[in-house]
Amino acid sequence: MPKEKCKIVRKGGRLVDLTNGEMVDLGAAIDVDKYVTNVDTAEVTVHLSFIDNGKRVHKSLKRDEINEKRISQLTRYGADCWPEVAEEYTKHLRKQIAKKERNYEHSHIGWGSYEDQTYFKLHKGIGFPSEYDGLKFDLKPKGSLEAWKQMVSEEVRGNRWLEFALAAGFTAPLLSILKEEAHMDSLFFNLCGISTTGKTLTTRLAVSAFGRPDTRKKGLLVTWYGTDQGILHHLRGNYGVPLVIDDTSMQEDQKDYTQFIYLIAGGQEKMALTSQGTKREQADWMTTVFSSSENSILENTDKRSGIRVRFFEIKEPNLTASAENAERIEKVVMKNYGHAGRVYVKYLMKIGNDEIHTRWRQTRQNLLARMEEKDGFTKRIAGKLAIVQLAGELANEALDLGLNKSQLIDSLLHIENKSMKDRNKGDEAYQFLMGYFVRNRHKFFRDKSEWDKNKPIVGKYVEKGGIVTQIQIPKEEFEKLMKQEKFNVEQVVSEWKESERLIHDAGKNTLTRVFQPGVPKMPQYVFKVETINNDEKQTNGAENPAVRKQSSVKELRQIKSKAPQVQEKRTTQVGFSLQKGPTPDWMKDAEQVLLEIE
Repeated sequence: MPKEKCKIVRKGGRLVDLTNGEMVDLGAAIDVDKYVTNVDTAEVTVHLSFIDNGKRVHKSLKRDEINEKRISQLTRYGADCWPEVAEEYTKHLRKQIAKKERNYEHSHIGWGSYEDQTYFKLHKGIGFPSEYDGLKFDLKPKGSLEAWKQMVSEEVRGNRWLEFALAAGFTAPLLSILKEEAHMDSLFFNLCGISTTGKTLTTRLAVSAFGRPDTRKKGLLVTWYGTDQGILHHLRGNYGVPLVIDDTSMQEDQKDYTQFIYLIAGGQEKMALTSQGTKREQADWMTTVFSSSENSILENTDKRSGIRVRFFEIKEPNLTASAENAERIEKVVMKNYGHAGRVYVKYLMKIGNDEIHTRWRQTRQNLLARMEEKDGFTKRIAGKLAIVQLAGELANEALDLGLNKSQLIDSLLHIENKSMKDRNKGDEAYQFLMGYFVRNRHKFFRDKSEWDKNKPIVGKYVEKGGIVTQIQIPKEEFEKLMKQEKFNVEQVVSEWKESERLIHDAGKNTLTRVFQPGVPKMPQYVFKVETINNDEKQTNGAENPAVRKQSSVKELRQIKSKAPQVQEKRTTQVGFSLQKGPTPDWMKDAEQVLLEIE
């Protein structure tokens, strides 16, 4: 007689076996609540639940874990699937799975795609029906959009830095859209100042449109307390939701933030190997990051100019109008969040990427035209700040926020003007030293023929064809001169090194050579002397105040060698030159002083 087919059914909340015409109770049933595919990892998860001690217990297993061995381990949480009945429970679960409708979830946030469909991932997907697994952040909207907008109208509008922060928060979804054309990195803004300036509150406001603005309960604020890798963990897989790293006072003193800033802005982890020696997958991100600190983070970097293209620091005495203003904002954003971001992203999808690209190009062009001073970084910085302006305009259109466009532009220009001053420290230091060289020619020597042990010596110079091309100053003397004029030595040297003005040994900032006769080799700061044209000086000097700091034509002539002079013709080499020649176009465009770099 053939063996009767196994018949396992759910009855009255119990799992029973009716195989032999008898009803054998196996235990409390385990139900399949959801059958979910993760669109980011492609893993399939089975969400289960069962009753234990009168309460429903929820557990999740991966699809390949629906087997007797793994199922029986649920008994530790109160399930009845003991090893002797695990086979029956497994078969019943697989039957439920076969009939279950497929659902979708995401573990990354911001922009993504699934089966060639691009959409935006918050608590729920916008453009595709997936739900956030919630492992890192609380993005579930709370309160109401109306209460949040009323707070913006009453407490934020009219305050330039609160409006800036709000607009900057809305930049996060734009970065991935503009990434290719704008060669965009993640944006990184730091608000620094004393504790009472409202830094943390301002960052809470900036991210409140997208999720919980808190350091607790999976909020969008994480603290500096912990390792760099711990902070990067919260950035991985984020492609459009702003994040805050709050309070650098929790980091160790004198931490050098240079590499960390480059890493965050670059949006990709360093390459690493697994324990098996294979290449580990590099996580990435593309979003807007805010941080807050009592002291300048830039002061704890190596001061290279390139870092100011990737990191913007806002140091203002007061970010909020008053303590009461800050309290009212905080009270609202902690109870009403996560709504505005959805409305904003839907608007971006509605107008489309082409319009966003066109408007960004025009915004960048207009912003660039208003920047009075320019250098090699200005265009890139204008492109990034233009995203803040565009985000503010788009947020106004999507949410009717009434942010002041003119005031926002002024804030952006203010940020760039302060950054420009910091970026120009290398040039200022160079101009100072050249003026010092001209005025104190007697303190420098060329070779043994000019060496006089009875005279005070500061430095040495090299000339070619009667033109000074290089100046060498011993390390201690150089640093003494820089500190006397209140220049940061590390910043100046870093900028010179980055612009290839500095001549140095590999891996060092100095060049170790013999400086004077009879003295062992010593480390020296050695820098190239740039071409100075006499006609350019006379033409541009009256118009550019920076030129007035330079030495007079008479003084400049004093540095020319007593050696026979070469024929007058336009020189293309680095060094002092008083020969005639047209002012280069780049010098006219940038309204620079009489410096011509080879």
